[in-house]
Amino acid sequence: MASDRSEERQGFSRLLEDLGDSDVVIEVTTSAATRKPSELGAVQELQGAVEASYRALAGPAQIHLETVALLEEVARHSRSLWLRVETRGAPGSEAGESDASLLKFLARGTLAIIAWMDGSPTLQLADLQQAIRVLAWGTSITTTAHPVLPSSSELVNAIAAWQRAKNALGGGDSVRILTNNGSAALDLSKKIADPRTLLLSRKLVNHSADMIFVVEMPDYQRTGQWQLKHGEQRTTAAAEPGTLLDKFYRRELDIRPGDALRCKVDFETSYGPDHELLAERYRIVEILEVLPTAAAQNQQSEGRPAIPLAEPDAEKFEPAS
Repeated sequence: MASDRSEERQGFSRLLEDLGDSDVVIEVTTSAATRKPSELGAVQELQGAVEASYRALAGPAQIHLETVALLEEVARHSRSLWLRVETRGAPGSEAGESDASLLKFLARGTLAIIAWMDGSPTLQLADLQQAIRVLAWGTSITTTAHPVLPSSSELVNAIAAWQRAKNALGGGDSVRILTNNGSAALDLSKKIADPRTLLLSRKLVNHSADMIFVVEMPDYQRTGQWQLKHGEQRTTAAAEPGTLLDKFYRRELDIRPGDALRCKVDFETSYGPDHELLAERYRIVEILEVLPTAAAQNQQSEGRPAIPLAEPDAEKFEPAS
């Protein structure tokens, strides 16, 4: 029986020796204490991570991954998924050597993503982008192919796919990614809780900006979040304690959809490593006055008194740092 197992592994090893640049093998092995290999769904998550990495690195080129074989070795508690990548270059590009160079770049770039995720002490996205830039130059030395470098958001999407794959695996699992251009072992203990935070490169805060927002939906559920509109831009603003909105929560102030809030806000703008705008966030620091709609002002009802409602002795909230 032992000789049969050895022969089977020798056959699998010979199979790996025949891998081409278009081939990727995902090998998942479970510890001896586990009676069966990892669930197929975990292997499929790994396939999705490989595909997300290849797509991020491919730029305008089109890629397609097809399954060549799925090998389950019961004695070793392992599953091996053999994938083959088909590429179709960007419009105007030449096939042949360009496709071969692109395949090398995709494989090496994916291994670089894994090495960065599991080995970088700082997890600076700029370091990964520089490593990929060097690989792009390296694969272009003797060919006409010049791979387009992925954007920060595309890289983060690939990194998030790897984190989902890691979360789907068990603590006793081990994973290897094998290509004709090298291999890598995943460190399942290294995880990035929220990959989207990698995009945040710079945050600018404009303190105590004076702005008027139209109320689309008051905070009837007392969540501290108000759905507001500024021009054509819709946003959800956080209401800090100590403003006139406290009267709304105590049912002493009537605010309805269509009313407006003139307020001081902390306006946070977040930018990514490529200086692209990622998010804008408003935090209400002080309500200066509540502005009812013109129709409400004409009603002159007791429940909708004309305002400003700013009070000289109203509690002021210090701007957030």
